[in-house]
Amino acid sequence: MEHDMKNKSIKILAAFWLAGTLCYADVFFSGFAGAKADATSDKTSSGFDPRLYIQSFFSGQLTLSENILLRGEFSLQTADLIENSIFKATQAAFQIDELSLLFRQPALNAVNYESVFIGTYEPIGSDIFLRRYFGIQPVASHLMESWLGLAGSVIYPVFGMGVADVVKFSAQPIAAGIYVYLNHEAEESYVFNTDARFACVYRFFTFDFAAGIGAPLNSNHKDDAFIAIDTVYWRGGMNMLIGNNYTTALFVQAGVSEIPFRKENEVFEFDEQKAYILIEPRFKAKGFQMNISAFSLPQETVDKMIFIGDTLGANIEVFTDNLYIKNKIFTFGINGAITFSGKTFMDLQDAASLFDKYAIVSAPYLATGFYSGELRTMLQVRLTDIIENKIYSAFTLNIGYKTQF
Repeated sequence: MEHDMKNKSIKILAAFWLAGTLCYADVFFSGFAGAKADATSDKTSSGFDPRLYIQSFFSGQLTLSENILLRGEFSLQTADLIENSIFKATQAAFQIDELSLLFRQPALNAVNYESVFIGTYEPIGSDIFLRRYFGIQPVASHLMESWLGLAGSVIYPVFGMGVADVVKFSAQPIAAGIYVYLNHEAEESYVFNTDARFACVYRFFTFDFAAGIGAPLNSNHKDDAFIAIDTVYWRGGMNMLIGNNYTTALFVQAGVSEIPFRKENEVFEFDEQKAYILIEPRFKAKGFQMNISAFSLPQETVDKMIFIGDTLGANIEVFTDNLYIKNKIFTFGINGAITFSGKTFMDLQDAASLFDKYAIVSAPYLATGFYSGELRTMLQVRLTDIIENKIYSAFTLNIGYKTQF
């Protein structure tokens, strides 16, 4: 049934797209694309055992008219390309991240954006909502960068099939919206979801907040009811930037996801494994910038990140974006992090236990413009692996390229 619903939804979006292309002659296409290669040695091998992985994404927007937009985003992640040779069939995870159709309706003092979507849509924790509706430059932490799409790290996804309505006001840089969608995240039932959102962008203050609930629609456990709801899951998250990209600033991301609430609960259930906290003071000097980050993140979040691989830790990044070499501008920086595997902010109460399993990582990187995009190289060095004589697996080389067209 779920498969049939997805097929019907894709056909509906395709019909909208065809109708738009027939009705409007001035169709305009724009988008982003990127790919990243990770070269390292297998951590489970005692010798040098090379591994090569590829991540890539494509995100496009088709402007069917001044007020109708069709968006799509796709990502791909491969298994090791060396073990079976890159010239033979290799397992890969392909995902349609987003398909959406947006209708823009100008009003007297606001603009109303109505959309129908499938997949992950404007997730909370990402700055993609702020970038789409306010046209600002990225404000998210560099640690949250991902090559599996533009959304990067998210506190919780707005995921499924549904509709959204966002109003952006003209008199003030404020937007508010509501999302209603259905998914099959629960094992035995469909889940009805609704989320509310508020965001604002001022010169020295940027804020994006969303909260919602999910209700599994059980139909198999109650003989006297068509649908029964015995558990409600709630979630919430926010991005906040005090200052801006051109001043010393404080960036904060925080939220929780899928916290269950039942009528018979006598105490509040909270799973710190699903809590998301990132606090990042940003210092800007004349010749360089420095970001200091402390974080406690869910495991599924760090699995998508480039540099951080553990759930709890701290990082210092020092970088300059105005380094000139032979009249070509470069961004050069270095990260230094200490991270703790499987730990959360609750484990800070017993600081000694944090060092049962920890990692110290350093990562210099270099980025520059290349044709119409950006070429970035980073070398990750796990110093704790070197101390433990795991020399080969201590190094990971990342080479990535992103472009806009």
